[in-house]
Amino acid sequence: MPTLAVIIIARNEAARLPAALDSVAWAEERIVVVDTTTTDATAEVATAHGARVAWHPFTGYAAQRNFGDTLTACDWIFCLDADERATPTLHKAIHTALHTPSPCVAFTVRRRNRYLGQWVRYSGWYPDRQLRLYRRGAGQWCGEFIHESFKPTGPVGHLDADIEHDAITSLADHHAKMNHYTDLAARALLAAGQRVPFWKLFFWPPATFFKTYFLRLGCLDGFPGLCIAWFAAHYVFLKYAKARALAAAPPTPDNPALENPAQTPEDATHADLPH
Repeated sequence: MPTLAVIIIARNEAARLPAALDSVAWAEERIVVVDTTTTDATAEVATAHGARVAWHPFTGYAAQRNFGDTLTACDWIFCLDADERATPTLHKAIHTALHTPSPCVAFTVRRRNRYLGQWVRYSGWYPDRQLRLYRRGAGQWCGEFIHESFKPTGPVGHLDADIEHDAITSLADHHAKMNHYTDLAARALLAAGQRVPFWKLFFWPPATFFKTYFLRLGCLDGFPGLCIAWFAAHYVFLKYAKARALAAAPPTPDNPALENPAQTPEDATHADLPH
């Protein structure tokens, strides 16, 4: 019989972790990889909910996930974030996938995102497929900066079931996450040697708003759709503006542009916001 381990990477997630762990109580093994800079009771909460805890210094999101994959001997691995919940329908879909002969070594799932208390149906935020279920050893996590992704070594299937994700709880929450991730995105552009022409500051933000609000039907999501489109446009502007500012800054040891974004220990759920 195939076995499954659920792995969660976390930093200061004592409040949100219980619901995530309870939603996957059916797994043979649950492991929480805790960032060593954690200052709350994340580890104690994980242990109290029956999970195994492993401390690991943060060197990037992909590195954290790859480390977590080495901690289990189960046949399959399912990755979840602390602000996500596996639905009962997803449990059934995973059970069926693991017990049905298939050439697939990995599977995507849909992610249903909640924004300001409302489920988002459009705006490019649904179905927001994520590759989260894979056979142990059938690939690895890649990505040095913001959005890590799993690169499988074989065919990928798709499950018609959802993860529920509390993406944004308030406009202040969205603003804070966007500000942090535009810092990382700007440094990533600089590290890749990409120049930011001045025209991009004028053209891409309104183009992003138009794409999100109209082409991706954000207008059908009501007030959340308008906010998502506006923040998406502002994200693009800040990313390019910060990259230009960093490029113009003097090359000193204190210049953040010289830092590796992957070395920044941050919240493991890191607002991997759909866009």
